[in-house]
Amino acid sequence: MKILLFSHLSGASYITGAEKYLFLFAQELSSAAECTLFVPQEGILKANADRAGIPTRIESIPLMWNLYVPDERIALEEAAILAENKHAGLILLLQQYRPDAVIVNTCVNALPAIAAKELGIPVVWMVMENIDRNEYTMQSVQLIHRYSDLIVHVSDHSRSCFRPIVPDDKLLLLPPASPESEPGRASSPQLHEYRAWTEGMPPHRFLIGYISAGIQRSKGLHHFLAMALRLCEVRKDLCFLCVAGSVGDYEYERQCQSMVEQSAFHDRFRFAGFQSDLSSLYPSLSAVVIPSLVDEGFGMVALEALLHGTRTIAYRSGGLSEILTAAGQEHWLVEKGDIDGLYGKVKSVLEQPSDAVDIRRVTQAFGIDAYKSRLAAFHNTLRMLDLEANERRKAAFRPLKQHRVYMGDRTQVRYVLRRGMKLRVASQSNGVRQRRVLVVPESRLYAYPSGEDIQYESARSVSKRRAKRKSAKSRAKAYKSRKRKKLPLKGLPRQKRRRKSQHRLRQKTKK
Repeated sequence: MKILLFSHLSGASYITGAEKYLFLFAQELSSAAECTLFVPQEGILKANADRAGIPTRIESIPLMWNLYVPDERIALEEAAILAENKHAGLILLLQQYRPDAVIVNTCVNALPAIAAKELGIPVVWMVMENIDRNEYTMQSVQLIHRYSDLIVHVSDHSRSCFRPIVPDDKLLLLPPASPESEPGRASSPQLHEYRAWTEGMPPHRFLIGYISAGIQRSKGLHHFLAMALRLCEVRKDLCFLCVAGSVGDYEYERQCQSMVEQSAFHDRFRFAGFQSDLSSLYPSLSAVVIPSLVDEGFGMVALEALLHGTRTIAYRSGGLSEILTAAGQEHWLVEKGDIDGLYGKVKSVLEQPSDAVDIRRVTQAFGIDAYKSRLAAFHNTLRMLDLEANERRKAAFRPLKQHRVYMGDRTQVRYVLRRGMKLRVASQSNGVRQRRVLVVPESRLYAYPSGEDIQYESARSVSKRRAKRKSAKSRAKAYKSRKRKKLPLKGLPRQKRRRKSQHRLRQKTKK
């Protein structure tokens, strides 16, 4: 089975939880299918895929951000995509690869799904986030429903808005795993690594961490800092480590840094920037705090921390509450936006060092073995979708005439059918008259496998070329015959007659 996966991001300086999950997903699928990962640019995700031996290709694709925060422009934008053929490039790509299934990552990555659906290719849409709830939410859900055959969710919370209109058999719950964080696979922290994390900090007993892909207001860094500064007033054995990269909100970054710099406890804080490998950090932390102000689809940081046995305090934000509840850590959840509650929970964690995380329970719920078991059900569903798509394609198949020139109704690429294959006509080919090109639906062309590009000549062009070659041979033969018989050279090309006449004149002059 050939599968194409499309990522909405490939950050060069940081990697999101959605990208991490797509990488794990592609790794596991590659053992049973031929996978190719498409990313918008060079980045950490592409580098990880290359190291894992997963074929990658860079393809920049516009995103529909209003599917995440729905607004009144969803229907207009969809109509513009179809009217202006904005997905034509993706249709050409799919015509070339002819995959058995297309998998798109996150709700905003709509164009590959639209292109695949038009060709009759099964579409798996992985919804990693919680779509914002407002009066236009159902428009976003309906679009995803319309252009997908299976919708994969990472949590019940992300699935909840789909249930009113999407059949249950089309919704699949497939929460991620973090194999590198599991016991026996995670690396043990070394003393020199811990010193590198805490360099410049005063002596301390506890190290509290804030971890995020980027410094964003929605991730609640200012709530973490407000809570931390209050703790500094009552305890002197604490230090705080903020691991998050810059994502361009410089005003917010300055605001957060000013909160620390203007306090009397600035030496207890360190901003470490984004770190790709945190396996040596989690065991060194006394606790991880996740004060997310948006409903998370899942929360990879919480999962990684719990698998390392690090106690995790989080706002009750979407999928975060599901993770902590499944791990038996629901008593460390705080209502979203409650800084006082956050302060109380972290203070309680420090006062109860014996309250350990049940790693075995976390692994049973979210370990790689549990993930592979759920993935087996996904494989079966994907095979059924492929079989159903093939049956529909066979039932709708109407053969096209061989040796004719065709063009899809969405693209400007011409194909010639020969021996059951469609051969792409090179753009510089002459001899194809536009009125002789037949326009057909893209799905009819998709039924034929692709061959190599060709230089096409129409039958009329070939006949003209052959006639010209035959005429040239006839003239050459006539010239030789007349020369041998010393006959007049009338009828021969003018230039040759002139040269022959001049030659004869010179011969007479000599005599």
